[in-house]
Amino acid sequence: MRIVPSIAAAVTVAAGLFAGCTEPAGNVLPDLADPQDAMFTRMHAGDVYVIVPGTGSYDYLTSIVDPMPDAVPVADIRKLPEMYDDVFEEAIATQRRAGLSTEQIEAGDVHVMIWGAGFANKTAFTYVSYEGVRLRVDILGGESVCAHGLITDNLLNYSADSAKTDANDLYTRIQGWLAAHPSDATEPRNVILGAHSWGGAVAEYETLEEATLVAAHGPWKDGDRVAAHAMTIAMGVPHLILGYTFQGAGLRDLDSGVDLYEIDRPDDPVPQVNPSGNTLGHNYPILFGDVYQGLYGITTEELSCAGVPGPCGPRED
Repeated sequence: MRIVPSIAAAVTVAAGLFAGCTEPAGNVLPDLADPQDAMFTRMHAGDVYVIVPGTGSYDYLTSIVDPMPDAVPVADIRKLPEMYDDVFEEAIATQRRAGLSTEQIEAGDVHVMIWGAGFANKTAFTYVSYEGVRLRVDILGGESVCAHGLITDNLLNYSADSAKTDANDLYTRIQGWLAAHPSDATEPRNVILGAHSWGGAVAEYETLEEATLVAAHGPWKDGDRVAAHAMTIAMGVPHLILGYTFQGAGLRDLDSGVDLYEIDRPDDPVPQVNPSGNTLGHNYPILFGDVYQGLYGITTEELSCAGVPGPCGPRED
């Protein structure tokens, strides 16, 4: 979800829900050198990248794109500033970090899909980034438990049960798509999850509980081969939800073989469940005015708040 000041009070209410819980350790600023470099080299042409958006993805994305008249509409963030942007800029930044060119990104060398936003009328759309990159996004389907409404509307949905429900749907939809679209490449596909906010909670839950999901549903298969879950990149993840605690900022090489990279802006109040924080810190595309600097934690370490360079300071109510 792209948090704006008008819903800052919602974060305060959500924080009260966890007021008795232990505060997470301080955020870890991302180091854009090794070992992250090695992780990104795992992505290559032919892989599948699944976007997992956060709270209110129907309201901030689907309600805008689904009614558009074209079969494959174009959603240009430069003309639609109210639209959800974090997860799409993340998909582009991740491919750039993996060494793909703009031409390869626009050609769909990595197959990008979105899960959980509740699309009903479209099978695909084109996202146009701040830099003018045209990213085709296919609709994987599904509707997240938190796809509708603001934080205050979803307080009771932020739970281990909801994460489990969403993670099972995400897992089985990826599994079904892979079975229906086997690759003829020499190497089996990698699957990458790119997520933000509640979507980050879902993606991390799927990643951390993958052994249970495989036992319940079977592995992801690319034809006769097993498709590897290579990495999960999650931004702005709440440190805890009812009944579950997440890993926190940093890069972890899990025993399952998945590289789990959680990116939390140091001024993002959501990972810390910090009601005094400025909710604009939950936005990860970094702009200085109208000039795009990159995606925080992947292609830039710069910070900005409402387009002004530097971290977000205390919230102004």
